[in-house]
Amino acid sequence: MNCECRLRLAQEFADDRLFDEGVEAARNACVAGAPLASAAITASAWYNNPLTGVPALRASMQRVADLEFDVESWRSALTSAPHEETSDPNFTPGFGFVDSTQRELTLRAAERLSKSHARETRGRLPFFVEHQAIIALASGPLNLVGLAALVFVDHGVELDAAERIFLLLRIEVALAEAATTRRLGIAAFPFFSQEYVYEGVRPDPCKRDLASLMREVGLD
Repeated sequence: MNCECRLRLAQEFADDRLFDEGVEAARNACVAGAPLASAAITASAWYNNPLTGVPALRASMQRVADLEFDVESWRSALTSAPHEETSDPNFTPGFGFVDSTQRELTLRAAERLSKSHARETRGRLPFFVEHQAIIALASGPLNLVGLAALVFVDHGVELDAAERIFLLLRIEVALAEAATTRRLGIAAFPFFSQEYVYEGVRPDPCKRDLASLMREVGLD
């Protein structure tokens, strides 16, 4: 995978309209001034989740790598089914988990990236873009994991290398946002900048018998 293609993919990942819980987790990790290493660890953990993280990337690459350039083959291979680990009812790795705005943005990103493919080779990303309206009926909308998977397969990136590149691209965005949050400080944290009012009846104070509790845990 050449540097130019990797840069293009990084630019698409940096669109703030496509930010997800991984970015939010990184922000929250540094809101009180914690080091960026905290954000890196938190974001890495998020981007290892089975539905929109590295496991989904690897599964998506394996599904599309050997597909013929035939729409029905793609529809059959990418038809959603329950996820074995999480029991998500309609899962296809690399698809779903986007709102309507993100769906359109991801598709536009796929169109831009497909234009950079060598004209002498037939890539899977351009094929998907051409037939996405039909394929999406079986798979759901493309997400950033699926976009990365198609790009990696077209550029002959091996699974382990793809995992590293994907994590680095995602964490780079998360770290930039975490750094901004750290500079703003704890005053920018939502729970401090917004007014939250408890609604309902205040519960009665709980009466505790300290002697009884100590006996129960063997401390009397």
